Amino acid sequence: MDTDRTAGNNAPGKTNKKKSALFKVSPYMVIPSRVGGFSLYLKQDESFVLYAEKGELFTDEHKKRLGRLGVDHLYVKAEDYSHYAVYLHDNLLELLDDDAIPVRERARAWNDATVSLAKEAFDRSMPHSMDKKRFARIRKLINSSLKFLARDDALKELARFISEGNQVFRHGIAVMVLTVSVLSRIVTENNELLVAVAIGSMLHDIGKLELPEDLFARRPSTLSQGEIELIRSHPALGVGVCSSVPLPQEALQCILFHHERMDGSGYPSGGNADLLPFYVKALILCNEYDNLLNGEGEARKRHTPFEALTRIKSRGAAHDQDMLKLLIEVLSKAELT
Repeated sequence: MDTDRTAGNNAPGKTNKKKSALFKVSPYMVIPSRVGGFSLYLKQDESFVLYAEKGELFTDEHKKRLGRLGVDHLYVKAEDYSHYAVYLHDNLLELLDDDAIPVRERARAWNDATVSLAKEAFDRSMPHSMDKKRFARIRKLINSSLKFLARDDALKELARFISEGNQVFRHGIAVMVLTVSVLSRIVTENNELLVAVAIGSMLHDIGKLELPEDLFARRPSTLSQGEIELIRSHPALGVGVCSSVPLPQEALQCILFHHERMDGSGYPSGGNADLLPFYVKALILCNEYDNLLNGEGEARKRHTPFEALTRIKSRGAAHDQDMLKLLIEVLSKAELT
């Protein structure tokens, strides 16, 4: 979320002298409708001017006028961010399907909407169990996103946003995007499966909330055997966190098996390729790839895409080779290698 510390008041057409945090919103992201829950501001020099007040009808003429003025961004007060996030969630499918909106702006909207949900799901200050309302919102967002996530140009633009941090919820988003992008190459008529796998991919590390946060930041060489076993319990703990919602079986398998390996060297079950569904094999690979990019897991070193793929290839039978070919194809077409 891009923020500015600056001024703004509630008087139309007047600059605001009271400092407040605001964040950027693309004019493309406001569809002709009533602006609910948040006001929109224009930036003029170092000041901000109210452009559309909460509840005001935002029309096509508003958007055309902004275009004529060459306005690149509108601004919303940070305290209204939750209202803006709800607005994005409610209108996301319409925004993503609108080819008049540049792909990069649609990717930004998708990222903003997804980050708000994922961050909430992984908030350590909140109850760790997944509630039905939050799960329904995640499912709705993913249902709206599948067509967009399958696009090569969308993946290229999304990569700019999902690499902005290495928090556990951002890792979940990155793994979900990669996994859906890979599986979309071979699953063309089963949206329910893709939705289930996308949910499991986003939430695959949610079991980490049940364990001390610093445990995952330490180098493996400093961990006792007991601490290693605790870390290896997070997939099973994740299934427990989600036990209160009707999670699809495929999503539960993604959470439970995301650290397994094709040669049986993974955890928690040590299951081999014959026991792992093909969609879990895609998730396992994409999880490993993103961990290497962000210096997570055993490596603790950030790798370039080329280095990450080279390291994965060197592990041979640990990963599904057909899925690896698909991942390389996806990354290549999105110009991310």
